[in-house]
Amino acid sequence: MVVNDEVFITASNPNLTSLGVNVFPALVRARLSGSVVMIESVLNGDANATDISTGMTVQLNLTDPDSMTIDPRGNIVLDSQADGELVFIRHPFEEDQQVGRILITKSTGGATTLDDTTFAPKGNAFLLFSDVAGNTIYRLDGFEPGVAYSASDTEGFVGTLDLDNGVVTPIVTGLGSARGMLFVRPDDDDR
Repeated sequence: MVVNDEVFITASNPNLTSLGVNVFPALVRARLSGSVVMIESVLNGDANATDISTGMTVQLNLTDPDSMTIDPRGNIVLDSQADGELVFIRHPFEEDQQVGRILITKSTGGATTLDDTTFAPKGNAFLLFSDVAGNTIYRLDGFEPGVAYSASDTEGFVGTLDLDNGVVTPIVTGLGSARGMLFVRPDDDDR
């Protein structure tokens, strides 16, 4: 993902210690130095974060850093898929870098995993998402700008995500494995 002309990459499927802890980078920045790609750690898998729901400091254990997006405030949002959490990184590589974490639960109760999360843009847009198990791409219309939408590959739904408490409420169900979300803004010109 490119943010402010910088390239960020998740360190997916990391090695874990014998205790099952990821002490290695979960998010890195990549830069070219001549013909060599230099990698710098932005966030370790066992970094401290503020739990968004409680305000308490927690130690992360990101065992499955996966997809990324940018939220409306410009934060990097990292999905640690199998861990059922989203991690928000504000001001990466700056002295005031802040990390927030939110655990994901279903509106019907219980934890769930998310494969992707995206945010509805301002203006006219529609959402494309895939059902990998069904070998189908769907289009969904009618969104409130700034709202987070997430796809659960394990539960087979697309839903709205409450960023205050991590509760995801399904709006499309019955999918085999929902993934790959993208908002598209149609051209305004009438060609």
